[in-house]
Amino acid sequence: MSDRGYRHAASSGRGTPTEGTASAAISSMQTQMNQSDREVSGRGGRRSTSQGWEFMEEEKQRYKNSNAEEGEEDNEVMDRSEEREADTNKGKVRKGGGDEGNEIAGEMTTNDMEIPEEYLYDPFAAEPSLDNLRSINPQTGTLKQLLSAADADVLLHSARIRAVLLNDPSLLRTYNPENDETYLNRRNRSITRDVEVRALREEARNIMRDIDLGPTSQHMTAYEISREKLDRWQRALELYVHCPDDSDIDLLGLLEKLCEGCSEEEELSEALSQASQMCTSLVEQTSLAVRDATEDAAEAEDAYHIRLEAHSILTRRVCEQSDAIEEQFRTNGRAALKIGQQLELAEAKRRQCESASFLIKTWWMMENLAEQEELSGEEIQVNEEVRGYTPHSSCKMDPLFTKVEHSLEAARALKALRTVVKSRGNSASGSLLDPGAIRRFEVTSRLIQRTSAALEARLLNSFSEVYSEGGVYDFSSEEAASRKGRLNWVLLRELAEALMCFDSGRSLHKRYVHMVVTSRFPELFNDHTKDGVGMGGDSGENDSNEEGGSDDEDVDAGEFDADETRSKLSSLFHRVTEVCTAEFSLIAHVFGTSSTSSTSGSSGYDSFASSSSGADTIPLQVVRALLQRVISDPRNGLQARINDLLESIDKRGDFLAGAKKLDTFVVIHEKAAGLFILLKESAEQMLIPMAQDNDGDRSSGEIRSKNEANARAVSSLIQFLTSQEIALSDGHRRGYLNLELRLLHHECCNALVNVGGAKMLKPQNIEEEPTRPSRRGSIDNFGDLANKTGGATGLAEYRAPIMPLDKRHLKKGRFTDLLNGPLKQAVLRQPLIHATDSLARARLMFGGGQGGGGYVDSTARVILAIYSQMCVFYGQSFLFPIIESLGEMLDINPPSTPPSLPSDDSNPHNLGVDESFWVCIERIHTAAKSFDRELWAEQREGSVRVWEILVGTGSITSLTLAKDRRLRFFQELEEKGEAAILRALDTLSTHIQWILVTGGESMLATGGGKRLGLPNMTSQSNGPYNIPGGSSLEATNSPAVKALTFCLRAQFINIQNALTPQSSSAFWTALSMRLYDILCARLLQHYTVTTVGAVILSRDVEALRSVAMLTGTDHSHWDMLRELLTLYMTPPDALKTMLVGPDGKGLFARAGKDQSLVFMSRRNDYRYKSGQVWRTNNWATGLLEELGVQDPTDGPVNIGLYSAENQRNKS
Repeated sequence: MSDRGYRHAASSGRGTPTEGTASAAISSMQTQMNQSDREVSGRGGRRSTSQGWEFMEEEKQRYKNSNAEEGEEDNEVMDRSEEREADTNKGKVRKGGGDEGNEIAGEMTTNDMEIPEEYLYDPFAAEPSLDNLRSINPQTGTLKQLLSAADADVLLHSARIRAVLLNDPSLLRTYNPENDETYLNRRNRSITRDVEVRALREEARNIMRDIDLGPTSQHMTAYEISREKLDRWQRALELYVHCPDDSDIDLLGLLEKLCEGCSEEEELSEALSQASQMCTSLVEQTSLAVRDATEDAAEAEDAYHIRLEAHSILTRRVCEQSDAIEEQFRTNGRAALKIGQQLELAEAKRRQCESASFLIKTWWMMENLAEQEELSGEEIQVNEEVRGYTPHSSCKMDPLFTKVEHSLEAARALKALRTVVKSRGNSASGSLLDPGAIRRFEVTSRLIQRTSAALEARLLNSFSEVYSEGGVYDFSSEEAASRKGRLNWVLLRELAEALMCFDSGRSLHKRYVHMVVTSRFPELFNDHTKDGVGMGGDSGENDSNEEGGSDDEDVDAGEFDADETRSKLSSLFHRVTEVCTAEFSLIAHVFGTSSTSSTSGSSGYDSFASSSSGADTIPLQVVRALLQRVISDPRNGLQARINDLLESIDKRGDFLAGAKKLDTFVVIHEKAAGLFILLKESAEQMLIPMAQDNDGDRSSGEIRSKNEANARAVSSLIQFLTSQEIALSDGHRRGYLNLELRLLHHECCNALVNVGGAKMLKPQNIEEEPTRPSRRGSIDNFGDLANKTGGATGLAEYRAPIMPLDKRHLKKGRFTDLLNGPLKQAVLRQPLIHATDSLARARLMFGGGQGGGGYVDSTARVILAIYSQMCVFYGQSFLFPIIESLGEMLDINPPSTPPSLPSDDSNPHNLGVDESFWVCIERIHTAAKSFDRELWAEQREGSVRVWEILVGTGSITSLTLAKDRRLRFFQELEEKGEAAILRALDTLSTHIQWILVTGGESMLATGGGKRLGLPNMTSQSNGPYNIPGGSSLEATNSPAVKALTFCLRAQFINIQNALTPQSSSAFWTALSMRLYDILCARLLQHYTVTTVGAVILSRDVEALRSVAMLTGTDHSHWDMLRELLTLYMTPPDALKTMLVGPDGKGLFARAGKDQSLVFMSRRNDYRYKSGQVWRTNNWATGLLEELGVQDPTDGPVNIGLYSAENQRNKS
């Protein structure tokens, strides 16, 4: 806003503002913006006829004042008086009933009749009349003419609107948008707005930053500061209105910025007043922009519709012409189709006539030669003339048969002649009644047969000569075949096409297969015939009988080398793959359809030369014959050679030869599988495209039928390869499983005997294994189940005998020999290594199941058989006898002599369980985990072990049987391991009693306690805790308890290393309970305790408790015993308080009445001996009477009621 604007805004103030000035100003600004929005929205569309005059009056007034408004900055807003005058004029129009409108309409009608009436009422609502477009003929007008007429109609439409608005009919002839000031002003305003908006976007960040800044100078007056602030606020307001996306503040935020710093109401009122005027100015600017945009959109819409009509006219004409052309094409096409069919029929008849004429001429020629031969009595040397041994000048036969360049035509002609001879033989007997005719026919037929045989022999020799020359197979072009060093496959194709006329090329196929196997596979086929030229058509049938005898070598002459055999087999299979792949390409190009057959129609015998319906599959027949000869030849084929190799290995008869044979099985199967995969891929890739070489002259139906025939032939060839692979592999698989299981059992047993130094018992049958009749389908019934699931494959089955280790031999060697023998780490791993090798070989032999192909049922069955045999061997033959021997080697009975106390701390007693026992247990536990990890390997992807292979096969039955076999193995192993550990627990218990009871009492009885500061109790019989009062206590514990705790701590280390945390916790808890029972039983049955002895007893219990709590889950029985020991340290007058306790929570409540009284009865002063009778002390009798209870020790006492197990059950 200019300075005048600010001064005008300042001069229009309305005095001192009140409290509602700010809110009133905000409401006024929002009301003006809302009214502007409604006004703009009311102008958005076309007006109705009733509003036409009102709007037209506004437009007229605006057009008249547009020039004056342009460039005058003080008149940015329309003068209020002019607005009131315009409103008055509108009112007159509305009140006067349209008199002024009638006057204008009359004037425009009078001056120019070209303006339609609807323009006079509302020019903006009028539809374009399209006068220029209608003047052009829609059938002949070009697109350029139509678009020119459309542009003229657009200009005319705009001129009519301007003429009505300005009441100037001359604009109809002179109007030009480039001279229209209104249009130019609107365009200039649009450009100016775009520049302003672009400037606002570029300065958006600076504008939002400056609105929060203070004065730019310190020496500015209040007016200058206010003016600078309003300038910044105005720029922010313009940014908010024109670029709302770039503004980071809303309208309320702008008002808050405006009101900041206005400390007085007058200053605030002045700022809000000027802001209101700014908003009003912006509203009017935006309203003008919206009005300009509306007019531009209306003009663009009218121009678009007019031009669209021009395109529609041309499109309708093009559609009509297209329909006419299509109808004409259909009409003429039917006629052309009928003519073409008639021409094809006529051409077919013509070819038949030419073929018949040529056949008759050829027959007459052969008949004439036969008659001449018969009359002269001199036989024609057909073989010599046809093969070229006789000069052409001396030949009696036609050049068609003697010249090499006519070989194809001669072959086709002879085929047609043989067809005639054959048809005569199959016809009715009365077809030839003249004896002379019959004689001539027979003579001619013999000559035809002789000529055919000679020509076929010449062609076969030529084919052999070209193929024997050899060369590189280059199929890039036909010209490349004739280069030096290349095999001329084009000539071979021509010869093959001619030979196909003789018995469908049967002799050619035999000759070609024989040449391939003798020249390409000298390792298999050693043909002693040096010269292949001149061989008859049946030469290929006898080659296998003529060879093979020299290939039978004596394998036993030298040492069998498995690596060398593997290398030879790999080289042989690679050679077969390489040769077959190359020959497949040659067969596809040589025995496929030749291009010369398409040009043979001019010779007149193409109908007789046409091949049979299976001619397109001939290459596949040749491939099949070649593969069958290479693979299945009874003397020299791959299968025969492999069988000879395996038989030579079998002659040795030892297990080493069996291992080599097993490796040979795997190598053969692996290489054979790769060979057949490559052969199938080569057949698919090189034989299917052969039908696409010369299909240019064939119809789509012929090409489709040919492709379908090729697809069927390829599918048949692949099935043949599959059958050959099955025939080659099934026999090996049948022998493999039997040999695999035998060798696996032998290697595992051999590892125990030779490496482990173990001794095995005589073999037992697997039927002696404990069976579970309730488990149907378990490993015991594996044979029956295999016959149901995989019996179709006919795989052999072997049941390895059970040969357990000799337990007497194991017990004789004790723990040391076990650790250095069968339980040695290398010995434990050796069977697993053999088993994993067997799994790998089985997977190679039978495939990996669904993911890796192969035979699913057979794979699952073989893997299950290997795993089951390993479970039986590793369990019943290996680990189970060792575990049983470990338990039997423990001597549960302690020594008969009491221990020597105090013991030597440097060498604790083993309590009957040697440290090596726990090492053996740890080795067995590790072996079991290794067995499961190395063979089963559940949820280990990529391990290629039993679980993954069985899951891959998808055989639920085999997987279930394997899981059952695994569960039985570990269940039986766990049972036998628990039995051995329980025996160790019993052994520890007896030796604990031996040290604690026998050793402690024996030491005191012999006076050994004096060295420890204990009094001499040799005359006492009431136990080690019946110490007289006043005795000095130098020792903290009794010698027996001290020795026992030291031994138990040493034993705990071994147990913790051998067992898992859960197992060691359970074992030590059981040992703690047994230790408690031994101490309490001896105390309650034989010992009496004095006050001084109670101190020693408390210390012993605390020492034993600390040892018992090294591990375990529940040792509450020791806590209860510690409370019961207080009965021996308390004076008699305080016992009632301890037993009853405050609020009834004494020992009676915690330990029970009987248990408390029984333990109290072991006090030294509880009874006294009167003569020969033990009597209860008076204080004890009085205490029992006060408590109102009976003495439980008056009768027999069941010590088992106070055991640790009962204590846990009560708690």
